[in-house]
Amino acid sequence: MGSCVYHVAHQRFAQVLSNTGRNVEIEPFTQALYEARELAMSRMQAEGNALEAEGIVAVQLRQHTHNWGTHTTEFFAIGTAVRPLRDDHVIERPTMVLSLDA
Repeated sequence: MGSCVYHVAHQRFAQVLSNTGRNVEIEPFTQALYEARELAMSRMQAEGNALEAEGIVAVQLRQHTHNWGTHTTEFFAIGTAVRPLRDDHVIERPTMVLSLDA
């Protein structure tokens, strides 16, 4: 598993005022999401490497915002590390499954 809680600094008043009433991307929030996701996934991968896993399957990525901070986001990555049971054990290549329910 890997987790990252990320805080985005508040924008200056002039920046907030210039975006008022406009449908624009707020780049610091987008960048924070990308970095938090990447950190959570790299931490999960580091745990898999420490276990000498050949890969990680059934990965779930979840993003949460918390009531204690509107400028705070959390990414949580969890999966199952896969490693052979013995030297002659062959692990089949996993296929991607995309759930349409969530």
